[in-house]
Amino acid sequence: MLKNSTKLIHDGTVVATDVLRQDYILLSVRADDRPRFEPGQFMMIRLSDGYDPFLLRPFSILDEHDGVYRFLIKVVGKGTRAVRNFRYGRRVFLTGPFGNGFPRGAGHDTVVVAGGAGIASVFSLVQKLHERGTPYKLMYGARTEDELVLSNLLKPYDPAISTDDGSKGHHGKLTDLLAKGIEHTKTVFACGPLPMLAAVKAVTSRRGIECYVSLEARMACGFGVCLGCTIFDAKGNTRRVCKEGPVFDAKEVNLSGIH
Repeated sequence: MLKNSTKLIHDGTVVATDVLRQDYILLSVRADDRPRFEPGQFMMIRLSDGYDPFLLRPFSILDEHDGVYRFLIKVVGKGTRAVRNFRYGRRVFLTGPFGNGFPRGAGHDTVVVAGGAGIASVFSLVQKLHERGTPYKLMYGARTEDELVLSNLLKPYDPAISTDDGSKGHHGKLTDLLAKGIEHTKTVFACGPLPMLAAVKAVTSRRGIECYVSLEARMACGFGVCLGCTIFDAKGNTRRVCKEGPVFDAKEVNLSGIH
């Protein structure tokens, strides 16, 4: 985890709430103390003024500019539905950043793979690679074109697109595109649905390619106390997604054992 010298509790102010689709929202929040973060880390956000819902929710930090942090939120329940009604100036409570980000020092021959909403975890990583002039490939896929929720924001990064139904880009699985495009690749960073991550792990393992995956899990605290986000590693030991993750070396976690 990034050794953050600033506090982990922040007051934020809503700057914008952009409805991307019926079930996705891009939330922009200003945090004046500008907590530093590494790509892949997340923050916990309280989505109500009261106690319903009571728990904060974890969201990957999409990016940050001039103290404004953006979060991609999928609407799945009462708390996230309420975000649609957030207006400019509303105060929100945040904690973090938490967790391990993607390893630093990614060099040449890097491939970044994102499936659906998994783009949120790797977006700032792609930005950093692009800004540094580090050669990379970005592969972004979903079941349909409608589920490529951030495709417009990705245009500067020239992603290779894949959809299961062929509505945009390569017709087929994203991992099929990956298998054809990783010659000379040294490192793969990935985030997306578990079946996709398991397939990415299989492809990279067969070729001896280093692979890091970002996992999602339900959690209540974000810093390892509640044990609500435990998974099993490759040796059968428990690991906490919020503390030891959310980014793991793919060979060290049992992706097939996560539900």
